[in-house]
Amino acid sequence: MEQTLCPIGRVVKPHGVRGKVKVEYFGGDPDRFTLYQEIFIRDNSGRPESFKVLEVTPQPPRLILRLKGIERIDETEGLIGKEILVRREDLPKLEEGEYYWFEILGMAVETERGRRIGTVKRIVPTGANDVYIVTGKRGEIFLPAIDQVIQKVDCKRRVIQVGRMEGLWEEEDEI
Repeated sequence: MEQTLCPIGRVVKPHGVRGKVKVEYFGGDPDRFTLYQEIFIRDNSGRPESFKVLEVTPQPPRLILRLKGIERIDETEGLIGKEILVRREDLPKLEEGEYYWFEILGMAVETERGRRIGTVKRIVPTGANDVYIVTGKRGEIFLPAIDQVIQKVDCKRRVIQVGRMEGLWEEEDEI
């Protein structure tokens, strides 16, 4: 089962005193989270523990979850900061050119000339588009996930090809 689990969010903090948790959801549409009847969160030994989702309440930009078996605030403490995982086969199919964050994270970023800029370390949703935070030789580079910048995503090679847009990075950032 380990290979089939994919991260879709992270538990941020408790919400109230009755065991609900506030969640950072990595997806775009918070209504999609209602598709998941079962989620997994790793216990302290690293094993995925199954939880039935009883309630999902959107609270943009986050979600509030009520999970079966978690009924008091003190029971949420071990969940804080941990990723929420689902089975790969439970993920909805995406349209052509759409990707899940876990597919993008860790990808190398190269220019159209094949010069490396860095690696995608984080993704920040902005509402209009996601921003890929790329760690390179001179620090962080912020790349908007728009067609003018992201030219090609090669999942097999784990490389994102980007087009030059003034002000995003300098030639000194390229390897």
